[in-house]
Amino acid sequence: MSPEQVEKVKSLEKEMKVTLLAYAKPTYSTLKDADLKRIQGLEKELGLSLVAYEI
Repeated sequence: MSPEQVEKVKSLEKEMKVTLLAYAKPTYSTLKDADLKRIQGLEKELGLSLVAYEI
């Protein structure tokens, strides 16, 4: 991010009293059904939401 972009994010964070996370939009992974079920099982076990991106 450019310094100007960083400042815009910081300004909005301060105004809204939140923390924002900025990242480049990735490509979601295409998963096989079995892999999706494995991820869903881990989500349930950990109590988290997981997202699969291409690397």
